[in-house]
Amino acid sequence: MSSDTSEKRFQNDIIDHLMSTGYMKRNTHRDYNKASCLDPELTLKFIHDTQEKTWKKWQRIYGEKAEQKFFFRLVSEIDRKGTIHVLRNGFKDASCNFKLFYPQPNNNKNPDSFMNFKSNIFSVIDELEYQEKDNGNRIDLVIFINGLPIVTIELKDTFAQGVENAIKQYREDRDPREKIFKRCFVHFAMSDEKIAMATKLEGRKTRFLPFNKGLENPVVKGDYKTCYLYNDILQINKLSKLISNFIYIEKDKKKELPIFPRYHQLDCVNRVLGNTVPGKNYLIEHSAGSGKTKTIAWLAHGLIKKFNSRDERFYDMVVVVSDRRVIDQQLQAQVKAIEKVKGIVEVIDDNSDQLGEALKTGSNIVVTTLHKFSYILEKARDLPKRNYAVIIDEAHSSQTGNMARNMKKVLSTNSLEEAELLDDVDDDVEEEILREIESFRNLNNISFFAFTATPKNKTLEMFGTENEVGEYLPFHTYTMKQAIEEGFILDVLKHYLSYETYFKLIRTVEDDPEFEEQKAKRLLRNFVEKHPHAISKKTEIMLDHFMNSTRNKIKGKARAMVVTRSRLHAVLYKKEFDKAIEKNGYSIKTLVAFTGTVKHDEKEYTENSMNDISRTKSIENAFVEDPYRILIVANKYQTGFDQPLLHTMYVDKSLNGIAAVQTLSRANRIYENKNDTLILDFANQTDVIQKAFEPFYEVTYLKEATDPHKLYELQDKLLDYHVFDEEDIDTFVNAYKKGENQQELHNILSPVVKEFKKIEKEDQVGFKKTLRRYQNIYSFLSQLIPFSDVKLEKLYIFNKFLNKKLPTINDPLPFNVLEDVDMDSYKIADKGESVIPLTGNGELQSASDGAANYTEDELEKLSQIIKDLNDAFNTDFTDDDKVFLERVKDNLLDNPELIEKMEHNSKENVEAVFDKYFNREMTGLLNSNMALFKRVNDNDELRDKLRYALFDLIYEDFGNKNKE
Repeated sequence: MSSDTSEKRFQNDIIDHLMSTGYMKRNTHRDYNKASCLDPELTLKFIHDTQEKTWKKWQRIYGEKAEQKFFFRLVSEIDRKGTIHVLRNGFKDASCNFKLFYPQPNNNKNPDSFMNFKSNIFSVIDELEYQEKDNGNRIDLVIFINGLPIVTIELKDTFAQGVENAIKQYREDRDPREKIFKRCFVHFAMSDEKIAMATKLEGRKTRFLPFNKGLENPVVKGDYKTCYLYNDILQINKLSKLISNFIYIEKDKKKELPIFPRYHQLDCVNRVLGNTVPGKNYLIEHSAGSGKTKTIAWLAHGLIKKFNSRDERFYDMVVVVSDRRVIDQQLQAQVKAIEKVKGIVEVIDDNSDQLGEALKTGSNIVVTTLHKFSYILEKARDLPKRNYAVIIDEAHSSQTGNMARNMKKVLSTNSLEEAELLDDVDDDVEEEILREIESFRNLNNISFFAFTATPKNKTLEMFGTENEVGEYLPFHTYTMKQAIEEGFILDVLKHYLSYETYFKLIRTVEDDPEFEEQKAKRLLRNFVEKHPHAISKKTEIMLDHFMNSTRNKIKGKARAMVVTRSRLHAVLYKKEFDKAIEKNGYSIKTLVAFTGTVKHDEKEYTENSMNDISRTKSIENAFVEDPYRILIVANKYQTGFDQPLLHTMYVDKSLNGIAAVQTLSRANRIYENKNDTLILDFANQTDVIQKAFEPFYEVTYLKEATDPHKLYELQDKLLDYHVFDEEDIDTFVNAYKKGENQQELHNILSPVVKEFKKIEKEDQVGFKKTLRRYQNIYSFLSQLIPFSDVKLEKLYIFNKFLNKKLPTINDPLPFNVLEDVDMDSYKIADKGESVIPLTGNGELQSASDGAANYTEDELEKLSQIIKDLNDAFNTDFTDDDKVFLERVKDNLLDNPELIEKMEHNSKENVEAVFDKYFNREMTGLLNSNMALFKRVNDNDELRDKLRYALFDLIYEDFGNKNKE
């Protein structure tokens, strides 16, 4: 008999295991009430078994309507406060206090607590029909506690589908407004290979996070790779602890989001709590993107609630130490967010006496600064009868260097070489921590839990776990590689260019007739003939690159950082950047960051004197505001600086080892519409950077310069598969640019998808890899080179949409924490060719097709507008200017955000916000028509007149399109 490889077999295996460990199996039609979204029989059974006196009191009050009133109040409380709140707190009504869940006790002080806990009823329903209609949609598995639904699971077997299909089902076929999805606090998309989770369904915008043991789940003999979900996570004891200690609601001004730990967070906390011993140290090596702050918060609360066999706390006090002078507000908020009893957490950031009293009396959890670290050790040593757990947040270099012992506050030299040497001092918080601990020997009453992404050798020796051969290893690891591949940080080495590589790339273009020679040459101007370390020429390169590329990234919000060799270098770069910006009339400003005072040419320079910001405003806060777009640093903000808008780093400082990793990782934070980064390095060889990253990366990501000819090779290779031809590309792109409806675009691509399905599976895999390779190289090179081959551009657009329609080949889709949204990129056109904004990851915004698509009627209208402006303001706008204004108009009409506002708001309301879109398009003229930009921008009345005229024109055009 053949093996049963069906999804139903997979489902039944999970149910059988859950039932063998204490779950009840229930029936969707007999036991589940669609209206209340409860299994009411089990809820009442739990109440009767555990709170009989309270129930009898309730019956005396409400008589025959007792059950009806009970469920009305229960459902109302769940709808108002959420399932997790009701499970933890129950509800009160008519002087009756009902519990809906009893947590697992963490000590033996109250025997009744164990009896109550064992009375909880865990149940599962398969194929749960949740819609209030006959034959409605079903969910594969739903987990209940005491009749309340808490977890949904959609299953797919990889023999036929895969986890990505379960994700798609949640996003496209599950209405997030249904009660069942609002009541449950986590939703698992699960195959026998991988698991993903979401805590809130939001249709196509639903964010699924990976819930795997690693990038690949290990093989389990005799079971599925994902069996850990039902063998471990959903087991009664573990699930009860999740409800009691981990799950909480994170609130911000816009919305509330249930928080469920990622697998590595849960595994780390549980492993530490299962192994912790006072006096023993633990090193947690978690990369950026690991959710370290939440892990620390969960660990702090877990440590304070851990009891030994004598029902005594393992630790009398937990101290969370941050490396910032003012405690990280996010860390404070996170630790307090999990606090269920007021007073558990105390924040101490400025008063040592207050800290001393807390240590003496034994407050539960104290959050304080690293600058009180030695004070903590001294006080803890003097109180040997008390045990302390000290969690150190980020044991690495401080961003401001406040911990350095010998930092020179004043630099006075005219030599750049001397300035570099003088600024090269030991400024490492990690070393400071180790020295402090070593000065307090035999701290047997303190356990240290050190969190870092980049541990040094000494850190491993001090906090690491020794194995049987004498090696020191982290107790728990979440690697940079995993964080990148799961989509929680960006790979800063993916688009990494040394100066030599950058120059080589541009020289390739100069000799290539397929590309526009003059545009490419202008990127470097006269740099080749000048000294490669001249500050003025490097400034010219950086500023040119920023204005032509970086400035347009992240929907026009991208920032850049210049890493300099010394404080004097920073001063000189600041002056040179400001001079060049003023000379070119750019609408951006720079900021500079360095400590102390720099004396140069008989003048003194400080941050405050050089930065054009209010003294009450920090550099960090100013950097996120326009017009401040470039931050020039010297020994500051190279570690511990978390600004997601930072896209590009220009490095003019020798870096190696951990310093290289920490510095370049400033750019790796994810942000909406940020899908890549760029490093342009003037000072380091790629092999040095590669060597620095290897211990933390696990794999090498550095690449040599990409030859632009590679695009033509990949183009030919794609065509050789005979899945599509150039006619297919032209047909699709023309339809897309003309604004054809989605149905038409799908119809054009459907025959191509059909041809793809005909080729062998091996060729399907090869085709998709080639397509992705083309997209990646084109999006990378578009940051650097002004292409003028429209065929390459059309193929890029065609591939972007085709890739979304191609079927998966049993390969799980890559996880992406961010929403699937477009990202702006610059594009320079030549000789009347189309101007097409690109996207970094294959996504793009609609764009005009240039002059080829202009209608005579529209040209006449623009001609009249230009004539009116010329007559009114004595200007001399030409027909060429008319072409540029038509491009502005088309770009506005192709802006999805503006179109959405026009579709759902009155003309008056849209006009009130039109300035933002108009200004953005006019700023775009800086690179293509500076003369037109200056004439419009320098005359407010003219600018307003043009804005009103264009607004009326696009509104009319928009109305005509909707009538068609």
